[in-house]
Amino acid sequence: MNKLIGIMLLLFCPVTFLSAQFDEKLKEDIRNTGYVHSPLPLDYSKSFETFGLAKKVLVSDMLCDMEDISNWSHKGIGNISQTVERSKSGKHSLRLLAPTTSPELPSWGLGLGTCLASFDVGGENWEKYNRIKFYIYPHCEGARSIYLNLYVENDGKIKVPDQYEREGYHEINLVNRQWNECFVEMSELARDKVTKISFAIETFGKERTMGDFLQFDVDDVELQVIENPEVVSGWIPAENRIIFSTTGYGVESEKSAIVRVKDHKGSFQLIDYTTNQIVYEGEIKSGDTPLGTFETINFSDFKREGKYFIRIEKVSTQPFYINRNIWDNSAWRVLNFLFNERCGYPVPEKHGVCHSDLNGEHNGHLFTFNGGWHDAADMSQQTVQTGEIAYAVLEMANRAKEKNNTDLYLRLMEEAQWGLDFILKTRFGDGYRAQTAGTNLWTDGFIGTIDDAGRRQVKVHNGAFENFVFSAVEAYASMTIERDQMLKEHLCKVAKEDFEFALKRFEELGYNERIANGGGHAYMASQSQYMATISWAASLLYKLTKEKYYADKAAEYIKYTIKCQRTEPLKDKHKTKGFFYRDLDKKSIVHFNHQSRDQVYMQALTLLCETQPQHP
Repeated sequence: MNKLIGIMLLLFCPVTFLSAQFDEKLKEDIRNTGYVHSPLPLDYSKSFETFGLAKKVLVSDMLCDMEDISNWSHKGIGNISQTVERSKSGKHSLRLLAPTTSPELPSWGLGLGTCLASFDVGGENWEKYNRIKFYIYPHCEGARSIYLNLYVENDGKIKVPDQYEREGYHEINLVNRQWNECFVEMSELARDKVTKISFAIETFGKERTMGDFLQFDVDDVELQVIENPEVVSGWIPAENRIIFSTTGYGVESEKSAIVRVKDHKGSFQLIDYTTNQIVYEGEIKSGDTPLGTFETINFSDFKREGKYFIRIEKVSTQPFYINRNIWDNSAWRVLNFLFNERCGYPVPEKHGVCHSDLNGEHNGHLFTFNGGWHDAADMSQQTVQTGEIAYAVLEMANRAKEKNNTDLYLRLMEEAQWGLDFILKTRFGDGYRAQTAGTNLWTDGFIGTIDDAGRRQVKVHNGAFENFVFSAVEAYASMTIERDQMLKEHLCKVAKEDFEFALKRFEELGYNERIANGGGHAYMASQSQYMATISWAASLLYKLTKEKYYADKAAEYIKYTIKCQRTEPLKDKHKTKGFFYRDLDKKSIVHFNHQSRDQVYMQALTLLCETQPQHP
């Protein structure tokens, strides 16, 4: 009888599988990657580089065709030379060659060393140009993700780089074993007295398939003037550009775009991509906003699903979708990004199992530290980041489940549990955790060598802030996981334990519990953020356990946070209020210059409203 009921539910319940995916190309890619168990393919036709190379070139002056490299100099590891093996125009190109590994850390350069090739510009004024263009041919054995850096230095009114070593650096992603046509637009880069440009190989160790050397050939470096360069600062679009939601628009959502089209006649058209028929026409309006004066269009009252593009005179956008499930596409693409960021896992086409030698010590025991997801910028790991990502993925999974999107739900749950495994693996059961490892290297797999020893060893500490976050993540995961009862129960247990470890330390030390050395970016947390995080974690535990103890803690600690909120309007024209200060002094507004956790204020308050609506 139970089997019969199960079959009937499958037959009649509205379950959404991949067949409901409206983007046929994405649907095909998802299937062909085994539901994102290998990376989704890149569509280079939609890339910024492809778009940029199609721009009209008004002036093109050769800076160096590599037939004479006497103005080039070398610094750092490896060497530079003139080669006849390949070229784009003449007979020669400039070759940079560097070893992938080193027996010792360098005294200068990044990672395991930098091979720098610099061209003496001589202080020329380049203000009439707005783009540098060049060709690069990488020949890097076994390298699956490669790039070369371009540096521009200026000694004019504005120094590039500045005193903080900012500006003038560009990392160029490349395809191995072919000529890559590359460019950098520089319309807002200070260039009134350019002293040098440089190409740099930054070496970061040897991934499993890589050879012993990285080799790059560079040719035909040109200075150009192009039509319609990109706008760097501000919100005004470049000329003859329509800024729209490239993801698309929901059926019931607002549908707007910002436009800057020369000599338009005051109207726009929405075109059906399949039939090329006009399906909607509207007016271009000008309006003032806190960010400036813009011309905008709005087609919110158009609610027919399909694939469309916007046209104003001769300017058209790329096609986009209007669909009630528009954000499902984004969920799959974010999932793809996270899968590619996995640490300690063989990501097809990207890397093998990595960082198996990153290690630390706790109570005399050596442990290894790989799993979760890499940092987006390098290969560092901070356990609290993996925990927060796992929480976000679980939230997305629950939303997919509500919508009966079974394929997306199951794949998100799988990815979330990859992160959960890491935060449990790094937990020692006494309040201490393996917390952070800073590295930009592919490590060699041997414990105790230069790439995992000394300052590169994993930091271990008992952090109250981190344990409150982990407690919240574990509690939410316990409520979300259905199929693995043992994991569900274990997560409930450790969520309660971690909350007590955190509370004990916080009640003893207060805000001074923060750990500067090895505490990672959590060290930036403010007092009001601490209190909001405690309340958030307690509310999740109350939701999980129904124990009044946690409800009381949630209500107790949010009081400090609420006192830090600005309730009196500022004396600005918008009468701004509602934001939070870092502490009761109300001198510094909560803000982040790197890792941000602004969301915890709203998470804590929302959960209190949901779990204790009758609280006095």
